[in-house]
Amino acid sequence: MRFLSSRSGITKIVAAVLIVVFASAAVAISYYAVTQLLFQNASPTPTLSPEPTVSPTPTPTPNTMPSPTVSANPPPTLCPLELTTQERIRDSVMYYIKSNHPETAQFMKDLVWTGGRVTPSNIVGAETYMYYSHGWNVTINYPVVPNAIYNVTADYSATSVGIPYRTIWQGTWQNEAIKETSYVFAQ
Repeated sequence: MRFLSSRSGITKIVAAVLIVVFASAAVAISYYAVTQLLFQNASPTPTLSPEPTVSPTPTPTPNTMPSPTVSANPPPTLCPLELTTQERIRDSVMYYIKSNHPETAQFMKDLVWTGGRVTPSNIVGAETYMYYSHGWNVTINYPVVPNAIYNVTADYSATSVGIPYRTIWQGTWQNEAIKETSYVFAQ
């Protein structure tokens, strides 16, 4: 009993009880906060959207006014698919090669391109695109900066024909201007 009558002993017991109470309260508050965050970030229950309404198709009324035969400002012809910058570069380089090296025209019929961005995810500050069609491999790489100079390599190889052909064109593209740096045509 001497332990309970001692003032320092009671103080120690009260301090220990208070520590346990505060620790329990902290755990309870943390648990509550975590469960609240989990329930807030949980995906909501999907709600069904109302059925779309269909309005009746209006019937056209005949126009009795004569229509003009000549238009001062004809509407622009819209391209069904907008080309990316890299696709425009590819196509303009291929046109340049065909126009300046007519011996390549025979290898540029019915080109249908596949490919696109091949830049590895760990590369920052540069982009690489590769496109393929009927023996052609076009590689475009450039730094990601304003007014970039795009380096382009167009490589054609036809080994499955009687006479193997190889064309390697290299150049740059900047602001719609193409500059050829090297060209090899081998047969």
